[in-house]
Amino acid sequence: MRLKTQMPIVLHPSPGRALSGVRNVALKLAASMAIAAAVLTAACLLMGYGVRDTLTTFFLSPFSSGYTFSEIAREMVPLIFTGAAVSLMVRCGQFNMFVEGGFFAGAFAAGVLAPLLPAGTPLIPLICIAAAAVIAGLIGYIPAKMKAALGINEFVSSLMLNYIVFWLCMYLLHEVCGDPDYVNATRYLEESMRLPFLNEDLGLSSNILIALFAALLTGLFLFRTTWGYRIRMTGDNEKFAAFSGINTTHSIVASQVIGAVLAGVGGAVFLLGNYYRFSWTSLPNYGFDGFVIGIIAGNNPFYVPLAAAFLGYLRVGALQTSRMGALPNEVIYVIQALVIILFGARLIRQQISKSRKKEGR
Repeated sequence: MRLKTQMPIVLHPSPGRALSGVRNVALKLAASMAIAAAVLTAACLLMGYGVRDTLTTFFLSPFSSGYTFSEIAREMVPLIFTGAAVSLMVRCGQFNMFVEGGFFAGAFAAGVLAPLLPAGTPLIPLICIAAAAVIAGLIGYIPAKMKAALGINEFVSSLMLNYIVFWLCMYLLHEVCGDPDYVNATRYLEESMRLPFLNEDLGLSSNILIALFAALLTGLFLFRTTWGYRIRMTGDNEKFAAFSGINTTHSIVASQVIGAVLAGVGGAVFLLGNYYRFSWTSLPNYGFDGFVIGIIAGNNPFYVPLAAAFLGYLRVGALQTSRMGALPNEVIYVIQALVIILFGARLIRQQISKSRKKEGR
């Protein structure tokens, strides 16, 4: 039996709750900074590098010039899109891994479509971004529908779908869509096909503004609309949501499809803002990074840019440190893994607790 009543919608969270969210994110960032410092110190002691010089380079070099600052913004773009996509899906209780495949498919679609459009076509980047959104959304519908209709675990099906999409794109790149004059690359993207620069000398693309706007829209959708409320209610307690008259099947499918669309748009925006060809020969792992961002941001799209800026800052610091010959750039992945272990364990514990409540244990 369902109650056909209109559920109340909290459009304006209380200041206390918002302040608590900011405080939680700040604590996670501080803990992540401490983890980074501990990992770097241990690595320096093991490899015989100077601890002080390494820490100084790692933490201060990202702000040493306009170029390194623009590198942080460049790193933020894919992290914002994938972090927002993950946050939306996890809020509905869906652990869909197709954010990775959707990002890759969106970039591939934009890289292939842009050179095929007739010269002089207005708004080529916008057309390519829209096409990437549609393609990623359609593919992302597959694991979403399998979960809603057949009860198939979305984590497993979407993870496998990533590799199906990847190898299909590789086949098309080699046999159908590739530039005959280049290996593993699409045709050249002219300036009219790309997003404009905010500062061409620094390589700062306008795609950072699009990413920030996407995070804002995702947050408004999730916390200020009826659809967003239904998605959050479904994630908090699916049985109660269904009893209250919410179509939980629709929420499950919608959250995953919208997340895939966000990922596809992110791939297209990132490619058109920072590359002149699509030449990726492996999955870029930005979709998996989105889960790190989601964990730090507490799956709140409003906090995703802050988490993305922090991770981008750490990555640029690691890159600058490796360029100085101090430590390998891969040290950042050790830091990411420890962040996942530290904060992800709490999320897993919460999900286990929810599952036990649903089973009446």
